[in-house]
Amino acid sequence: MSIDKKISYVADMVKRYDRDRYLTALFAPSAIREKLLTLYAFNAEVARIRETVTEPMIGQMRLQWWRDVITAVSEGKGAPKGHPVAEPLAVLVESQTLSLGNFLSLLEAREQDMSEDPPKTMGELVGYCRGSSASLSRLALEVMEVKDASTLESAESVATAWALTGIARAARHLALSGRTMLPSDAMAAKGLEIQDLQHPDKAGRSADIIRGICNEARMLLTAARTHKKKIDLRALPVLLPATLAESYLNTL
Repeated sequence: MSIDKKISYVADMVKRYDRDRYLTALFAPSAIREKLLTLYAFNAEVARIRETVTEPMIGQMRLQWWRDVITAVSEGKGAPKGHPVAEPLAVLVESQTLSLGNFLSLLEAREQDMSEDPPKTMGELVGYCRGSSASLSRLALEVMEVKDASTLESAESVATAWALTGIARAARHLALSGRTMLPSDAMAAKGLEIQDLQHPDKAGRSADIIRGICNEARMLLTAARTHKKKIDLRALPVLLPATLAESYLNTL
C-alpha cells in the first residue's frame, strides 16, 4: 500500500487544497503533525467556501455554521457527528484548549470572501491577510505550545506576507472568475476595472499594484527575520512559508 493511501482524511484534504502548508507540516514532529493538518484542513474548508457556493448568502451561512461549531466545541458541547473535519477539530480544541478568539478572527476575515467588493485600500488588504492567515498561525503555535512574543510576532508577519503573496499570484485567476482582491483605490488610480484584468492586453496595467502588494509582503518578511535569533525552533513548520513566499515573490 502506498503512503498516500495511508494518510488521514485531513492530511489528504490539505495535500489536495493547500499543498504548501501540507509540505511545511511534514517538518513538525510526528506527535504534532496530525494536529497541524487537522487545523489546516479546517482552514482549507473555510477558504474554499466562496468557490463552492452559488450565492454569497450561502457562503455566509456556512461561515456561521463554523462559528456555531467552534463556539460549541469551546464550550464543551462537542461537534456534529460524522463531519470528517469538525470531529477531529473538536478533539484537538478540547485537548489543547485552543483560543476561540483566533478562530473567530479567522472566520470574520473570511467574510471578505463573500463580498463582491475588493478591499478599499492596501491597509484593508493587509488587515484581511492578517485576520485570515496570521490567525491560523497563532492557532498553529498554540498547537505546538509555543508562546514567546518574538516567535509569535515573526509568525504573524510571515503568515501575513504569505497571504499577500498568494493574492498577488492569484490576481489573474481571480479576475477570470469575476473577482479581484486588488485594492479598489489603487485600481481607480490606474483607471482599471475588473474587466481590464481579464483582458491580456490590459492586465499588464495592474503590474504596479501587484508590485506594491509584493513589496508589502517583502517588508513583512524582513520584519520577521529581525527576530531570527530569538525564535523558538519548535515553530519552524509555521515559519517555513517565509522561504516559499520569497521564492514566489522572486518569480513574480
